Amino acid sequence: MAEVTVVLSGGTRDGESAVVDAEVTRLLSPSAAPGLLDVYEATGERRPLRGNDDEAQVFEFSGQQPSVGWPPEALHMPTTDA
Repeated sequence: MAEVTVVLSGGTRDGESAVVDAEVTRLLSPSAAPGLLDVYEATGERRPLRGNDDEAQVFEFSGQQPSVGWPPEALHMPTTDA
């Protein structure tokens, strides 16, 4: 599967980036609010991202949903420690 870099716009993770499968159109991320997930959806826009040659796909904050039913170990954002 092809991977793309995405940048999150709005919400708790504003400005953060991640690498996802190209087919992904919706991301869930733990919210700063306990028991909620931030929801990000693909906008079709692209923007430059510092340190990357290619533009990143933009995922915009679209709301929140309860984290009920999600196992605790699934509630984390991927990170890269440089």
